[in-house]
Amino acid sequence: MSTKKTRQPSHRVRALKSAGGLNQSLPVFVQRDFLTRSELRGLTRYVLTHEPEFTESSVIPDGVPEGANDPSYRKSRVLYELGEYGTLIEDRLRALLPEALRLFDREPFAISHIDTQITASNDGDFFKVHQDNSMVEPLDIPLREISFVHYFNSEPKAFSGGQLRFYDAEEGEVQSSEKKRTMTVTPRQNTLVLFPSWYNHEVLPVKCPTRKFANSRFTANGWFIRAEAASDEANAASPQETLANSEATADMGWLIDAAKALSVPRPYPIPKLYLTLEEASEFSGLSLEYLEQLVQEYKLTAVYDGGWKIRRTDLESL
Repeated sequence: MSTKKTRQPSHRVRALKSAGGLNQSLPVFVQRDFLTRSELRGLTRYVLTHEPEFTESSVIPDGVPEGANDPSYRKSRVLYELGEYGTLIEDRLRALLPEALRLFDREPFAISHIDTQITASNDGDFFKVHQDNSMVEPLDIPLREISFVHYFNSEPKAFSGGQLRFYDAEEGEVQSSEKKRTMTVTPRQNTLVLFPSWYNHEVLPVKCPTRKFANSRFTANGWFIRAEAASDEANAASPQETLANSEATADMGWLIDAAKALSVPRPYPIPKLYLTLEEASEFSGLSLEYLEQLVQEYKLTAVYDGGWKIRRTDLESL
């Protein structure tokens, strides 16, 4: 009697080779057939039945520790509760991490936890160029070590676009040059992509003519969060320090200061991260002609999205 052969999950490695003489590459780990067919069908059903729980995606602007919606920079919907599939995906990710780290030439690191969410991207949705660990707040963002994206969709596939594009750039800056080096990963059913969280990357716009939620580009995406290095012994207070701290609490002045700090208004509404040339001119007081000249001479970082757009933080440093 012949036995039925089971297809083993396969993976391939893709590396972005730099042009222009840079001796550098950006390896990306790709694992196909990440879930079994049964698991994939179950995950898809779970997502479709939890549609009402999806919320608008957010970004975290510089200097603001809380997320805010900015549809000019990122547009999609997110589900934060994955039920039993959260554990399933996490276990598979942990099993693949050692191989991915060897590819990235990275040493193993202690994992605090894995953040996972489901993102639904429909017609016109996108996420502009960013790094996953470039902010200092909230606390776990700079501790993001490895990012992951698992693609899945309803069958038959009813969307196009939504590619994951990586930028090979000097000193982490994506220049406005037409010669910028890129690599693009096209969404493919049940495929996982792993990459270091400091890579510059973006999600290109999705085209979904039906605009039905069930036809969205779905991803289970997130990050491996590195555990902080401080040990319990290093953080332990001596008896003398404990006594001094207990005496210091008798002075409740800190409580008054904390209450005053809470009354300081936050910078709402949240400013846009990227500005059009017209908005940049109004914001900075510089002429349109001068800003265009800076962009053309590559003296000012800009991205092209049907028109040049400039980061607000770069304008503030002029």
